[in-house]
Amino acid sequence: MEARIAAIWYKEGERQLDSGEVKRAVDSFRKATTNAPGNRTYTLALANALARDNHDAEAQLILLRLRESDPENAQFNLYLARLVAKRGEISDTVRYYQNALYGRWTGGQVDEGKRQIRTELIAFLLAHHEHNMALSELLILESDLPESAAAHEQVAQLFLQAGDLHYALKNYALAAQFDPTDVSALAGAGEAAFRLGDYAKAYQCLEAALGLDPNSETTRKLLSVTEMVLAGDPLAPHLTKEERQRRLLLNFGQSQQRLESCLSQISDDERNAALRSLKDQALTMETKLHSRHLSDSELARSAVELIYQIEKAASVACGEPEGLDQALLLIGVKHGGGQ
Repeated sequence: MEARIAAIWYKEGERQLDSGEVKRAVDSFRKATTNAPGNRTYTLALANALARDNHDAEAQLILLRLRESDPENAQFNLYLARLVAKRGEISDTVRYYQNALYGRWTGGQVDEGKRQIRTELIAFLLAHHEHNMALSELLILESDLPESAAAHEQVAQLFLQAGDLHYALKNYALAAQFDPTDVSALAGAGEAAFRLGDYAKAYQCLEAALGLDPNSETTRKLLSVTEMVLAGDPLAPHLTKEERQRRLLLNFGQSQQRLESCLSQISDDERNAALRSLKDQALTMETKLHSRHLSDSELARSAVELIYQIEKAASVACGEPEGLDQALLLIGVKHGGGQ
């Protein structure tokens, strides 16, 4: 009876056993499988216990025998996938997970079980930097999600890890629609929009997130930079000539301060020469900016490009920028800096 109860714990995943309990479970299941050699529940539980006790080779032999008797059994394939995954064997792990997903299932909540297993597979692929395969599985997972904030937020986080910011933003936004008070979904949507360069969307989401959680320093800093980008972009549409000129002169002055500060910090001749070359360009540009009204769009774009080059070079030589300098670098990237 004790072995049967323990086997159910293993099968259903309802209880975590400590190392001493695992060793006692191994002994108990060995006896149980000896007394009832045809009982698959006991055999499967023994394999699981052996794997928990790091007897992987013996566990795999048992699981392979079980699978040989029933290749389409989803549970046998799942346990094999988890065991092989411990060794980081990508092709076999993927194969067994796929066999589990498309194998024969018994019991209730099959759809939920498959979603959990596909999520396990995605997490494994991401951990082993197989982002293309992970994205393929994520698209399948996304197409079968329940309508809940938690489900879409989890998938958004996985898309973010996989490097697909568009799908991450889409799912964070859906999570926030299902639950407008979900701070992490709003903050996640704001971060994804920020990284995509959609600063208007980022501002909207980050402001809402900060309203719900005013103590989040991360959200506050990201919102601050977003505001600087929106308020400081001299190439934004619908600006008056006066406002465009004001922004451009302010940004140019800030980049010159950053350049001078960086020059005072470094002694490397090669980097120093590169920064001094930019300083010479800046002096030439400064004369143009003060001598002409900035209705010349080509001049404005050239100035934005030079500001970007200064901020980028200073970042390489003197460390990552903060505050307005970070915003200037992002404004340059937004308008094709370096291209």
